[in-house]
Amino acid sequence: MSSNDIHLPAGLMDHAGHYFPWDLVVLFVLAVALGVRLYRVLGRRVGMQGVRQERPGAGRFGLGAQKGAAPDAARPGVPPPLPGQASGKPGAGNAPFDTAAAPEVEYEIPAPATRVGTVLGEIAAVFPGFSPSGFLKEAEGTFRQVVPAFAVGDRAALEKLLTPASMEAFSAAIDARVQAGETQRSDLRGIESLSILDAMLVSGDDGMRTGRVEVQIVSRQVNILTDRQGEPLVGTEAVTEFHDLWLFERVAGQSDARWRLAASRPA
Repeated sequence: MSSNDIHLPAGLMDHAGHYFPWDLVVLFVLAVALGVRLYRVLGRRVGMQGVRQERPGAGRFGLGAQKGAAPDAARPGVPPPLPGQASGKPGAGNAPFDTAAAPEVEYEIPAPATRVGTVLGEIAAVFPGFSPSGFLKEAEGTFRQVVPAFAVGDRAALEKLLTPASMEAFSAAIDARVQAGETQRSDLRGIESLSILDAMLVSGDDGMRTGRVEVQIVSRQVNILTDRQGEPLVGTEAVTEFHDLWLFERVAGQSDARWRLAASRPA
């Protein structure tokens, strides 16, 4: 059969060369391109995606205020206040412990233009080499040594870090614990922050000048006090947030350049 034998309707012959469906072809190409683009963007995000976990903000400071404890409950592992000082009351709530790498300790220092900042400048004039940041670094180191030393009753270590009056109070607390047959466990899991709250420079009757700096400390610890039979009296295995106020003291003109712990109480 030759081409002369093929007969198409006249209407179809008129439109065959003039109305090819180009619009459908264009739409098809766009649909294919869009599908490929969506696959490249979305097709790779399959399965569980990583979620960034923000570290909760630190509360307000210390080693003594155990959150979640009853107001009048004894607090294990907490350095006792000096004689005559109020022991303060613990806060409320437990803080979860993140097993990831410990974050850097946050230091909070008053601005030089504030009253406390001005006193810190006066202290720097009396004690050469003093700086607020360097002082907080030393206070952090003292905190890390005092907590475990008090827990195990290491008087030799405490004596190097405390003033004589504070050492007397700590020794009395250790003696009472030993006589009762109690055992203290204090695991310091981390320090959130140290903040200078107050500072003063006083002169004694002998003319000696004494610098005092009050610091708030926020820490995370496991503190448990057990009796003679090993039964827990106070504390928990859970990591708990503690808030404390520590007062550091240094006397001008003495060969001992260390800032010693003079008093402690819950924040």
